[in-house]
Amino acid sequence: MATPYISGNVIQFPEGTDLNNVTVTCRIESTNESFSKTTNSSGEANFNLGNTKEFPSGYQIGDIFTIVVLYQGYEAYESHTIVSGEGGHEKTIVLEAVATAPSLHIVTPKEIIDYFQLDIVEDDSENGISMEQLVKVGQGVEKSIEDGTNNVFDNNGGNNYSSTKHVDTDKFEQLYYTDKIPVVSVTALYTTLGDSDTYPDYPNNTSGWTQLTEGTDFVIELDTGRIQITNCSLAPISRRWGLYYDIKYGRDSAPEDIKTLVILEIGLRLNAAKFIKDKIKKITEVEIGDIDFFKDYRKKIMMKYMHQGIGNTNT
Repeated sequence: MATPYISGNVIQFPEGTDLNNVTVTCRIESTNESFSKTTNSSGEANFNLGNTKEFPSGYQIGDIFTIVVLYQGYEAYESHTIVSGEGGHEKTIVLEAVATAPSLHIVTPKEIIDYFQLDIVEDDSENGISMEQLVKVGQGVEKSIEDGTNNVFDNNGGNNYSSTKHVDTDKFEQLYYTDKIPVVSVTALYTTLGDSDTYPDYPNNTSGWTQLTEGTDFVIELDTGRIQITNCSLAPISRRWGLYYDIKYGRDSAPEDIKTLVILEIGLRLNAAKFIKDKIKKITEVEIGDIDFFKDYRKKIMMKYMHQGIGNTNT
């Protein structure tokens, strides 16, 4: 929606002092689109959620937006639901001495709220959930799943992620694997036929190292990160760190089963911590109360994104 909707904010220290030249970020939770501004001399930072230059997807009635402020060891984290006929929302935001303001990248907070049909604490002080707590729990869940599968399930805002790594090699082995998947592209791959004393690891020493050409000297399966050296004359000898690669990795979008797993595990952790009491009981594929069932479900989904035993489902 491109209709103007103004989020008017005054940022203050706990003692009530208006803060000038402080960065304030507004994020629409349904799209994860955000825009930052600095406060004026009166501590004001106003956002027009209908301005498509700042929020390309605009907003919809029912969307939740969150204001995040970090300043010299203080922070503020305020959320509001846009209701029909509301032309804007004004708020004086008082900073608190809290150090971090995490965000999610596999799912949006709005997807979690909608999945479990929850209210935020600003709309329901007794039964609502704190958006800040939801995001912090979600961040831990996303990291656990990505670490366990050696995957990332986003594309770093369109830039993908980079990984450089040395690999121990065996002269009788021509198959190697990247540490992260899925691979988007190989920036460089080097091997050496010399021992580690004569030719130390690349790039600390480039002498004696040869850059291989993709398609001629090696091939790679992008989904699995499987590298095969096809030019036997450039296959590395048995040594520590005989192969070096530089890759880009990431995904255009998170797979739906991973998104569902993230949402379910966030629900499980919130339920266990009694943040949302009896609001989460049973969902389509998983009985939240049945921990063993959920662990099997989690392992099954994560195994889809592992390769050759790389990864860890014992988490």
